[in-house]
Amino acid sequence: MPDHTNQVPSVPGVVVQADDPLTRDGTAAYLAADERVRLLSPEELAEADVLVVLTATVTGQTLSAMSRANQLTGGRIRIVLVADRISEQQMALAVCHGLASFLVRPYTSFSQILTAVVETQQGRSIIPPVLMNMLLDRMRTMQKNASPSGLLPVELTQREIDVLRLLADGMDTAEIAAKLSYSERLIKSVIQSVVKRLGLRNRTHAVAYAIRMGIL
Repeated sequence: MPDHTNQVPSVPGVVVQADDPLTRDGTAAYLAADERVRLLSPEELAEADVLVVLTATVTGQTLSAMSRANQLTGGRIRIVLVADRISEQQMALAVCHGLASFLVRPYTSFSQILTAVVETQQGRSIIPPVLMNMLLDRMRTMQKNASPSGLLPVELTQREIDVLRLLADGMDTAEIAAKLSYSERLIKSVIQSVVKRLGLRNRTHAVAYAIRMGIL
């Protein structure tokens, strides 16, 4: 008898997160009806292959959720983000957290989200050309401004690492202060100290440096 074992395609486990229940449930129902994907509950996120995130506005909370999913799955999860817009910095950070495809929300249908999930699981990305060029420019800038590769990362305090990690999640100084129960003034001081001590240009450069050197 012929062996059909290797002919069975992998069916990705998918979790859907959204700003509102209507969008979440509608998207989840559409995906659940297709045999090419396997819908999982939010509680099964650690077992998921793909995370679909639907939001009108990308915020620090959005990026934090992506970061948590990435850490929970050991960097294995691939993320499909559906949003109205995204900035250069958010795009660069999202890629670090596992972003594979980005769809512009007002022009995206359920069927396009399904296609993005299937394509993402197969190792292909869906990103508008203008955003891809923006991302490449951002990465080139980070590489150009990088410290010499021969330098070892300097010792950072746990507080500095915590602040950098939350910056990498896309939070601003006010959000970080609230998260860590510090004053916003202290958070700004910590960031300025790290930037100056590492000889970097700004907070974005500090995050990129920390990620590249394996600190985060």
